[in-house]
Amino acid sequence: MVVIVEDDVEMRALLRDALRAEGVPVREEPDGTGLVEGLERDTPALVVLDKEMPGPNGLDLLAYVTRRYPDLPVILITAFGGGFIAAEAQRLGATAYIEKPFGMGLFVATVRALLGTSDR
Repeated sequence: MVVIVEDDVEMRALLRDALRAEGVPVREEPDGTGLVEGLERDTPALVVLDKEMPGPNGLDLLAYVTRRYPDLPVILITAFGGGFIAAEAQRLGATAYIEKPFGMGLFVATVRALLGTSDR
């Protein structure tokens, strides 16, 4: 299962639908609170974090997840990126970093690679 943490309803739906079309089970969270509570109940195979969200932002959540669940891969996505953010994401343990706007093909390929599933 992949957990998508994205506050934008439309973007979350796009990501969810792209993964479900590939047969990947998805759980959606609109913010970090749901992620943290959900991780206590069920550890997913992968987490997708948006950087800009109300409450704890994606970098805060990334630091938490990689500290608490060091083997859990995390993709950080953002529309507010650049070299500094990419470097910070890497320093905090992001497995992958994708800047918006991006094609769903890139997103799905990144998720598939991290899940260890081959292309169809």
